[in-house]
Amino acid sequence: MLTILVTVAPVFLLIATGWGAVRSGYLPASIADALNGFAVKLAVPVLLFRALARLDFHGAFSVPMLVSFYTGAFVCFAVGILLARQVFSRRPGEAVAVGFSATFSNSVLLGVAIVERSFGTAPLTPAFGIIAFHAPVLYAVGIVTMELMRRDGRKLSETFAVAGRSIVVNPLMIGILAGAALNLSGFSLPEPVMAAVDMIASAAIPVALVGIGAAMTRYRMRADLAESGMVAALSLLLHPLIAFTLSHFVFDLPPDMVRAATLLAAMPPGMNIYVFAVMYDRAVSLAASAFLLATTLAVATVSVWLYVLHHMVPG
Repeated sequence: MLTILVTVAPVFLLIATGWGAVRSGYLPASIADALNGFAVKLAVPVLLFRALARLDFHGAFSVPMLVSFYTGAFVCFAVGILLARQVFSRRPGEAVAVGFSATFSNSVLLGVAIVERSFGTAPLTPAFGIIAFHAPVLYAVGIVTMELMRRDGRKLSETFAVAGRSIVVNPLMIGILAGAALNLSGFSLPEPVMAAVDMIASAAIPVALVGIGAAMTRYRMRADLAESGMVAALSLLLHPLIAFTLSHFVFDLPPDMVRAATLLAAMPPGMNIYVFAVMYDRAVSLAASAFLLATTLAVATVSVWLYVLHHMVPG
């Protein structure tokens, strides 16, 4: 419990910094747009580029483990969209943003730290196997679905063309693809260039979190509480339940892979759900609310999943 609290605390402190700076008048409210623009268009893409450029693809790849994790993610995506439409009467584009919020777990900011602190370094290799495909797969699915739901009477072929262009020109996808290409090419960038990459990448998470806090001054949390609770339930309970069931009982994977798949699935939604919502200007308030609520509840739910893994997965 203490480990999780120590891990989560910096997230809240950075968000509180952004919120307090704007709320007190120390910084103008417009700073939120500037910070989020920097994060979405530059810092986060560079962070993803660096992560993909340095990943050991061969040691991190397992098809059954990926199936276990991403089956849970896609089920949550579909259920989130359905509930947003049928229960909360969201418009199509908004429903996609809600479904995405239930899908994109905080695998980097919280997941890696909790996996390592709970089970050591052994499960990190399979964890990075999941993370390598996390952003590109989920962003691709999210973008394609968003474009399909926002067709506005266009032909299906035109919709796929728009979605394809959206994926190719999206700064986050550019960072992912560029990093993977550099990794697979075997080349490396000059040290001064990589030093600059490291400097920008190191700013991505704190800037994005401060930006969320600054933007939070614009929204009322209570208005989205029920829907945020739905997103939190899908993310914190359904996703890890599916990942654990498939990886442990169906595929009978090694303990480290079961732990990696289950714990990463058990993470609350990450800041990328807010990035995605801002990108399309859909359900932004819900994304911010769900991020905070689910991260708070994760202190308890992750503890439960850790208990399950310690007692049901030997080795």
